[in-house]
Amino acid sequence: MEIKEKCRVTWCNNPRKIRSTVCELHSQYKHICGAAIRLDRPHLMYKVEKWLKGEHQCESCGFDPVISYPTLHTKAQSSMLDVDHINSDTKRTLEGEQPSNYQLNCKHCHIVKSHLEGDYVAKKYRK
Repeated sequence: MEIKEKCRVTWCNNPRKIRSTVCELHSQYKHICGAAIRLDRPHLMYKVEKWLKGEHQCESCGFDPVISYPTLHTKAQSSMLDVDHINSDTKRTLEGEQPSNYQLNCKHCHIVKSHLEGDYVAKKYRK
């Protein structure tokens, strides 16, 4: 198959094939996180990359859904982890949508971090 353009994942420069928006590596998203292909959610490809490397632990507390729930299928296990923007002020910018601004957190750690940092409050209302 002929190579056309680069992968649409913002930090990836791998070539993609015709009729595909992502490279071979990122095309594995389907069995890990179905929503990762959405153009408005590039951070989910970070989860795919971490999962493919065998790094599926919460980066805050170490919870690993593969160890805790080994009989669940991959999508169910991966849904127990969220991709958190370390600096939420840079969300939806090229700078903010890079692996250096992401961390993989379990649902509990993500909620606690968001609460402590006020991420749930609209930017215009933050002090």
